[in-house]
Amino acid sequence: MRKIYISLAILACTAGITAQTQDSLLRRQLELERDFNPTLLDADKINSLPALREPVVQKANTNYSPWAERITPPLEIALPRPGNIMTAIPYHTQKGYLSFQAGNYANVDGAFGYRLLEKERQSLAFSFTHQSTNGQVEYIQRNTPENSDAFFMDNRGELAFRHNGDANDISLNLSYLHSRFNYYGNRFGNEAFFNEENQRLGVLQASLGVASKESDLLNYKGSLNLKNFSTGLAYPALPDPLRGNEIQIMAGFDKPFRNSSSKMGIDGSLTTALYGDDWNNYMLVNAAPYLRFGGLNRSARLGADILFQTGNKTRVRVVPNIALRMGITERTSLYANIHGGFIHNTFLDLMGESRYILPATDVRPSFSIVDMDAGLRIGEVDGFRFDLFGGFRKTDDAHFLLLHGVTMNGDEVPGPFVEGLKPVYGDLAHTHLGGMIHAKSWAPLELSLRVKKNFYTVKNLTVDESSIADPKAYNKPGMEIDLKGVLEVSEQLRFSMNYYFAGERWSYYEGENLQMENINDLNLGAAYQISNAFSLSIKANNLMFQHYDLWYGHPAQGFNVMGGFTFRF
Repeated sequence: MRKIYISLAILACTAGITAQTQDSLLRRQLELERDFNPTLLDADKINSLPALREPVVQKANTNYSPWAERITPPLEIALPRPGNIMTAIPYHTQKGYLSFQAGNYANVDGAFGYRLLEKERQSLAFSFTHQSTNGQVEYIQRNTPENSDAFFMDNRGELAFRHNGDANDISLNLSYLHSRFNYYGNRFGNEAFFNEENQRLGVLQASLGVASKESDLLNYKGSLNLKNFSTGLAYPALPDPLRGNEIQIMAGFDKPFRNSSSKMGIDGSLTTALYGDDWNNYMLVNAAPYLRFGGLNRSARLGADILFQTGNKTRVRVVPNIALRMGITERTSLYANIHGGFIHNTFLDLMGESRYILPATDVRPSFSIVDMDAGLRIGEVDGFRFDLFGGFRKTDDAHFLLLHGVTMNGDEVPGPFVEGLKPVYGDLAHTHLGGMIHAKSWAPLELSLRVKKNFYTVKNLTVDESSIADPKAYNKPGMEIDLKGVLEVSEQLRFSMNYYFAGERWSYYEGENLQMENINDLNLGAAYQISNAFSLSIKANNLMFQHYDLWYGHPAQGFNVMGGFTFRF
């Protein structure tokens, strides 16, 4: 896992950017370098002996992002072939890259990057990505008209600098996101509220950090992340489009004892979201003392988070922060994690979850008194890895996104129909059980299958100030299946496959619970490397020609194909 350590001294010169999760409309994702928001609690995970990297099978996005993964692997990442381990260079030596993909629905993905400076201790790189679509999608439900033009465009540029010093490492990232999109939800024959007008979101982010070199004395780390955003999302309830700032400050200290794997320390963070007069400002202060013990095949982190939160109300909470791992054999281990805390639900958080949420009011922060998961990882069988897991989470003020539709004014007069999404709140208890198998018994073929069953209990849920007698965990899947495969025919030719199933989804509209269509999404891709500098790729999405909603009234794209090239120089 990558990490950004942020220097407070340089940060005074810059303003801040956030990279948003791509909008739910696109059926594919193109990123040559994954953005992430580091936390100090992740920083202690790198203090382990070097090991060969194992591919990680990640669960599907429960927000139903309908894009598929990239068919061109990231520029700086190459899974080593068995004969090349410890000998092959794991990245391309070229300094720049240019990638372009296009297909029906006017889907376009592009990326450009160049390493401007590359020295032993300093590096400076520039990257630019573009994702857009402007195709016509058909509504699942009956409506006049039967379809709508769904428009989305993201442009993002970034500068990333890193300095490796004798005593510490310093990093700096500066980026800007310019996003355009339209509200294309089903109007059910009503007059459109937004009338497919293009909306705008701009996010400027600057993040800097510093981390000391690992030593037997005192270690430190710190980061500062500033985000400034502006919108063109004018809404009648707001006199002006929403603007604001989000600030994240993190710091941590630790002292090893007995050995380098055993530490005592404390992490601290401050998260704020500052809006205009119509929204509640948000602040969360977190102090997290801990003890960590480590051995050859076992580890334990024992700690707690002390939380102070202000926003729609002021709360002080203490939650456990425990991570345990015990090796049974060399390749088999038991693990358990017990945590909890606040989910910020800031405006930028919600824009990442869905671009189609209405900016009429701020979304309440959620609080989980407990969030635990445990499992058994088995790797004794050559070529196979198994993972059996389960967990439980209890969340107050969990939010669910529903089609806004028509609401009643105070005098029982219907208001206008609004084709965006609004949040509703309830207390959610979520239990899950599942398993994963990863197989690579035959070197050219790699397969993984992940199955997860979710159980939800929702209480105290209201819609338009009316209590729901039989509330559901709206838009959350009861059953999930994720199957992935990669076949390397040769060093030049590679095929990929991904199938995702999500069933037992529910929504709520016009006073009744509605069961949504299952997601059956099958994607196939191929990449052919003509030379070290040039490769071609193609991918077909939704090969089963399924029609389903991402959120009720917001359909995904149908069958679509994208193809293009990647050029390294």
